[in-house]
Formats: sequence, structure tokens, C-alpha cells
Amino acid sequence: MLDPSVGPRLILDRLWIEVQNWNAIGGIWLNCRPGHLQPAGTFLLGDPLDDAEEIALLAGPTTAPIATDGLPVVARQLRDGNVPIATLAVSHRGSEDAAAFLVDALSRWLVDRLRLQLEASELADENQALRGALSMEVRNHDIITNSGVMRALIQSAARVAASNATVLIQGETGSGKELFARLIHANSRRAHQPMVTINAGALAPGLLEAELFGHARGAFTGAERERKGLFEVASGGTLFLDEVGELSAEAQVRLLRALQERTITRVGDHAAIAVDVRIIAATHRDLAAEVTQGRFREDLYYRLNVVNLQVPPLRSRHEDIPLLVNHFLQKHNRSHYKAVEEVPRQVLEMLIHYPWPGNVRELENCVQKAVVLAPGNVFIEDLVPPTVRAYSESQADREADAPAPDAALESAIGRWADARGPDINRLFQHAERVLIAHALSRARGVKLRAAKALGINRVTLDRKLVEYGIRVQRGQGAVDPTAAEASADEEDGPAGPVGAAGAVAAPQRVPA
Repeated sequence: MLDPSVGPRLILDRLWIEVQNWNAIGGIWLNCRPGHLQPAGTFLLGDPLDDAEEIALLAGPTTAPIATDGLPVVARQLRDGNVPIATLAVSHRGSEDAAAFLVDALSRWLVDRLRLQLEASELADENQALRGALSMEVRNHDIITNSGVMRALIQSAARVAASNATVLIQGETGSGKELFARLIHANSRRAHQPMVTINAGALAPGLLEAELFGHARGAFTGAERERKGLFEVASGGTLFLDEVGELSAEAQVRLLRALQERTITRVGDHAAIAVDVRIIAATHRDLAAEVTQGRFREDLYYRLNVVNLQVPPLRSRHEDIPLLVNHFLQKHNRSHYKAVEEVPRQVLEMLIHYPWPGNVRELENCVQKAVVLAPGNVFIEDLVPPTVRAYSESQADREADAPAPDAALESAIGRWADARGPDINRLFQHAERVLIAHALSRARGVKLRAAKALGINRVTLDRKLVEYGIRVQRGQGAVDPTAAEASADEEDGPAGPVGAAGAVAAPQRVPA
């Protein structure tokens, strides 16, 4: 009868029909606080409750009678920790047990309704995020990911694509910077025009200038005719400058002028040529550090760094590895006419835990080798590269030598007490904060999952986040507030997670 999915007005009307047959209940008064139960407000059935607001202030967290000038009242205030969320009061004509029964039954219904609403809200948010990620993957199938961080970065790249802003993509070699450049071009208004790519680190400085800006006839030995540069070829479209950090000082000056003036001059010529090109640059170097050390022009850095996208390395998104392994197996099975489909669990564990300094490119080479050399349809352990096997063995040795979790916790608490003193309340607060951040990071920012893992409800978790000043980024977890604000300002993808591991906090519950 007390269905938590049904609103309070209908529930109370149904309940009142039954209660009237008891001839013992005077009235029911329910007040739902805004911001918790929906719909919020006051609901009344039967006789008006005299001094209802005063009775609500006297109500405690347990069902109990309250003396009034009118009919006797049984009341209860539902709380989440120290936060009131609703107050129930039932007046009666000499049957305190019947009134207490109604208060307890409605209290259980309210708690169930609150949890149902929180779950529905969380699932709706998660569904919206998944729909956005799915549609993005359908349109940009070259980027394959299960990572919340990567999905957020894909969404940022798609938003940037709608503008003409210059984009600087930074990330380690092999992490997929060019894929993001192609994603931006494919989702931009320039998608029907060419995207031209050049690796700035692969050409000598003089040749690079001729490639970028073109040359006039007779500009140098062998220049028998004039030639358009890539700026002209890409006019109306996108020019992707890969490894822009490798540009020589002379090329940096020429590129800066082209970005500022939106015109170029061919090598050996003096005529300015207007170009309409969107620049996307990529580098594995830390250009800010290069500027500090004088190896990269500061003015060019700020011209390129209008929008910055940081592509995370593969070792920080292990959840993508099974998906990528399956994708590369299918890809290279087709190209090499093989049928390697089975990956034993121990092999997959090795691949997941290896740090992959060469990122996705190194992982693809590993899978391609396994497909080529596999004697059957199984990715056997012998086909795993020696560096990956050696790393897995060293990790196993370290885990065998590591102390048990309980012993490590006892030792850590001892060190804490020696350094900060045996203040148990201070220790509990610190441990609770660390554990909440850890649970949020494990749940990738899904608060409902984190709350269930912590043994508390969503309302308690929200209150703790405010109390400890913890910011949450969906798809990632607990984040550094300053980094999160900077990320939001620059549309630079999500900030890095707060490292969290530590003692277990005592679970809390909403009173049933």
C-alpha cells in the first residue's frame, strides 16, 4: 500500500480511507523539507493540528508522544545525521499505539521514497552521460574508450570544434593526439574542407619552411616551379602541426607571424598571401617548461595555447585496455588472415597492470605481434613481450613482500599518533575524508555508488562533501578544487584525481 514511487498526497488519501475505520486517529500532519523529499511542503488530513510548527520543533528522531492542549500527538522528526528532512505528527483519541504505528509506517515509507528519488536522479544523470558518450563514439569511432576522463575530453573536443579557436593538444607519444585533432576537424564547420597534417619534427628547418609556406620559382637550387605550401593547401580547412615543440627558432618566428597576420609569404617571394586556416598543434613536450628554459617562444606558446587538451596516458586509464586489446585483435586478425580471439585472464591482467610507456601505439604493436605469431586462436603468455612479463613478475614479488593491509593500517595509525598526537576525533575526520575521496574515485564520480560502498546514503555523502570541501567530477571522482576550477575556465578536460587510501570510516544510516 505504501509504495515509495507514489507521491505523498495520494498515499495519505489512501491511508486516510483505512484509518477512518479505526475511529481512533484525529489527523495526520506531514512536512517535507525542501531540497530533500519531493514534492516538498506540508500535507494535512483530518483535524487541523494545533500549534503544528511548535510540535515539529519538539519532535525528536524517535517516535514519541508530545503533550498538547488539544488532542494527544505522537511525532517524529526524520534526520540524516544532523540534517532534518521531514517531520511527522499524528493526533489520536486515546490510542497512542495506533498513532505510533502510523508514524513508524510513514517514516519507513519516507526513507524508501528518499532513496528511490536519489537513485532515480543518479541513474538519470548517468544515463545522460552514457548517451552523450555513446553518440560521440558512434560519430568518432576511432577513439575507443571506457574511461570517464577520456569521455569528458571527447566532449570538450567536440565543444571546441564548433569554434575557430586554435587548439594545443598535449600528451605522451602514442596516446592518441592525432585522433583528437581529427575529431575536432570532423565535428567542425570545416569538415568538408581538407585536414592537412605535417610532422614538424621530421623535417629539417629549411625544408619545413618550404613545406609550410611554399616557395617561388628559383627560390633555391631545384625550385624549377613555384609550389603551394601546406597553409595554402589547407586554406578553408585545418592544418595539424604534429610535434610543434620540435620547431626551430626560425620556423617559430615564421609560424607566429602567420598566426598573427593570417597571411603567409612563400620562400623566395615577397607577396603576402591571405589564408583561412584553423591550426591544431600537438606535442609530447611540456611547452610551458620549454618556454621557461628558452627553447620555445613565449609569444608563440600563448598563440597556440588558446584551448589546451591534455590526453591522459594509457597507464592512467587501465579500464580502456581490455577494449583496446579486443579492437586490435579484430583489426589485425582481418589484416593478417588470423583468428586469435581468446585472451586468457592471466595475460589480460599482465596487459592491464603494465604502465605502457609507449601508450596505445605500444599496446597495438604488442597485440599485432601476438596475432602474427600465435599458433592457434589463443593469445598465449609466451607471446607477451619480455618487458611486460618482467614487470608483472616484479610486481608480484613486491606484493608478496608487502605487509598485510591490517598491519599496514596499524603501522600508519601509529605513525600518525606519533606525529599528530592520539586525538581520536581528528584521526576519524581525516580517515573519513580520505576514504570518501577514495570511494568517489573508485566509483568514477558516481555518488550513489560511492555512498553504497561507504555504507551511507546519498544525503549523508552530500553533507560530508560540503563539510570536507571535496569537489566531485563525474567520470573521474574526487578532484582538487583549484584544478577543477581552472579546468572549467579553460575547458581543458577534468582535473586530476585526489589520491585517497586509508582507514575505514564508521558507516552511518538514515533512521528507519
